[in-house]
Amino acid sequence: MQPGILRMFRGDAAQHYPIKCATWGFAHDYRYSIPVLCFSIETEPQDSIFPEEDGWSHKPSWRLDVWARALGPEVLRPGCQFRIPNCHDEFTGVIFTAFYYDEHEGTTHNVITVRHFTDDILDLSIEGYIRHEFASMRPTRIKVDARFTRLSPHGVIDTVYNREPLPPHEPPYGATVCQIDASS
Repeated sequence: MQPGILRMFRGDAAQHYPIKCATWGFAHDYRYSIPVLCFSIETEPQDSIFPEEDGWSHKPSWRLDVWARALGPEVLRPGCQFRIPNCHDEFTGVIFTAFYYDEHEGTTHNVITVRHFTDDILDLSIEGYIRHEFASMRPTRIKVDARFTRLSPHGVIDTVYNREPLPPHEPPYGATVCQIDASS
């Protein structure tokens, strides 16, 4: 079964990429006082339909990290939204989002919405934008609707998660806003 679809919109053109793999999990690094909720999306390769790309083949991938206090499986209920306004924290250098197409691009105004959660499966809707003036592509809206599978914790990988060291009990400046009240 196909996990979902990643859509890219530029002007009036849209490209749809079947998702090969969509995973999620919590990183619990002893260097941080808060867990990091991580999402990863890998797509199938496809030739581009965007005219400026001359039919080049692409295999987009997207990584999003949610930094917020009180994160745990209990907040992952239908209607819960996580917002990642920027792609990185300029003060600490921590990267929150990375979209790979031709090059790595940061995405902004990201909204992750939980549609359904059972056992280790999360049905999510994710939307973000590439609008940086120095981006390798013209402004692009990215939309994902997919079923994410939880990654099993791995001792070595989970403790060495390639994150910048931060002072204890301090998330990156401008950390993700987590709306955990799904009723609003």
